[in-house]
Amino acid sequence: MKVKRGQSTEKKPLFFDPIPSYSPSSPQTLTDEAIRAETIIFMSAALEGVAAFISPFINNLIQHPSVYASLRAEITHAEKSGALSSPVATYDETCRLPYFMACVYETLRHDAPAQTILPRYVSEPGIQAHGFRIPAATEMAASPYIIHRDKEIFGEDADEFEPERWMGDDGRREQMEKYGMWFGYGHRECPGKTFAHLEFQKLLVEIFRRFDIESAVIPGKGLRHERWAVAMFWNHWVQFRERDSEKRYATNAALGA
Repeated sequence: MKVKRGQSTEKKPLFFDPIPSYSPSSPQTLTDEAIRAETIIFMSAALEGVAAFISPFINNLIQHPSVYASLRAEITHAEKSGALSSPVATYDETCRLPYFMACVYETLRHDAPAQTILPRYVSEPGIQAHGFRIPAATEMAASPYIIHRDKEIFGEDADEFEPERWMGDDGRREQMEKYGMWFGYGHRECPGKTFAHLEFQKLLVEIFRRFDIESAVIPGKGLRHERWAVAMFWNHWVQFRERDSEKRYATNAALGA
């Protein structure tokens, strides 16, 4: 069934309903083709991009038990001390969890949701870089995967998942963030960056606050990860077991947090 703007059979508002129908005399309106293009971008960026972050975040923690334990201890301690709202933590509260944020930035670096090379045209009058003259209108691009594994920036262990690199030295952290291309770069950085952070930070804190997570071993179905324009995952099978508050507090005490 084809539903046009403003013609929902269920009489529910559609995302693009406020946009007036296309008119050649009004350049501010969008054609149906333009609407479809915008919808694809919205869906892939707002949904697939966030999902492409959550999968590697959970997988990285499962594969690194000491990181998993440290993160859960921090979240449990924050809950017990009243630093997390109930029933759902606020975005600002998640930002005040230093080890959690270190895991967030390390996942963005190690497994950036957007893996695509982002081309740019050199503006007038051109640039001079590393002894080379690059004229205006030259198309240039950088690979997030390669940049994020530069050992001069991120250390000799840049190929490894190591959240501790984001802890402590604020100067080093600022330097690493400067080269982060996980949401693009410059004036054309993803406009949904802040909303994406809000989504996955609140969701992930609640997941690790409420559940024990472990890999579900299914013969012949191991995790598959492809670095396309957006990172894609298949066969990411995990088990969730609900944790009650008493168990969370006991875990926190056992870890000495």
